[in-house]
Amino acid sequence: MRCAVPLISALLALLLATPLAASAAAAKCDRLIATGGADNPPFLWRDPQNPKRLVGANADLLKSIAESLGLKLEVLYTGDADKALEEVRSGRVDVLADAVLSLPELAHLDFIHPSITVLESAAWVRNEPGFLYSGRTELAGRPGTYASTTRFNNSFEAYAKDNLNLNVAPSLGEAIQRLLATKTDYVLHERYSMIAQAGPQGLLDDIQRLEPPVFTRGMHVALAHDSACNGPWLRGQLAIKMTELRAAGVPQQLLVENLERWKQQRPVSTSN
Repeated sequence: MRCAVPLISALLALLLATPLAASAAAAKCDRLIATGGADNPPFLWRDPQNPKRLVGANADLLKSIAESLGLKLEVLYTGDADKALEEVRSGRVDVLADAVLSLPELAHLDFIHPSITVLESAAWVRNEPGFLYSGRTELAGRPGTYASTTRFNNSFEAYAKDNLNLNVAPSLGEAIQRLLATKTDYVLHERYSMIAQAGPQGLLDDIQRLEPPVFTRGMHVALAHDSACNGPWLRGQLAIKMTELRAAGVPQQLLVENLERWKQQRPVSTSN
């Protein structure tokens, strides 16, 4: 019985300390920092009014989720897609707003499911009678082009190496010019990114997208393993909110809204 009092005291101390520890952990997570690739409209681009921040469909979606959870959120510019990924990998930034699932990144990031949206990379051809197309096998033997910023998943990269004749262009604009000059038969590029970048230049009247897509992949919100805010509660809440928003069609709606927003802002941003 001599041990009863010390034992009870120890248990009481533990019980009293637990809420304090939880509160301390929660205090670290009242504010999230997010980033992503800075030149990828309509998903993300630099705010022309404040170039230190990112705007776009993904930023709007994250802000909506953060507000519903009572969290403050900043979506900051940290560089191109590779630099943004490195900032989140290191834990200096909590959230990657445009993560693409891959096996190597699972060692650094927790991917939230479901995805924000499904990226559809399609073959774009001149707006004229062309070749019959029922799928990517029809591209075999034809010269194709993609922009240097395009990222393939591992399975498609292997397929392209064995089956497609692809050349890289320094930019999407250069790839489209090659297409219009008949120096290539198609340009491989993501659907919404093409609309955002070719639309304001009036080039969508000259090209068309072939269906079905050549390959697809999900774009996710991802939390850094080393983020102080990465815990079961936040991961669970992000998954719940993402499920609700996807079911309501919110990410798609934001993409449409931000295509128009980008179209209006683009002349301002390119002149700065």
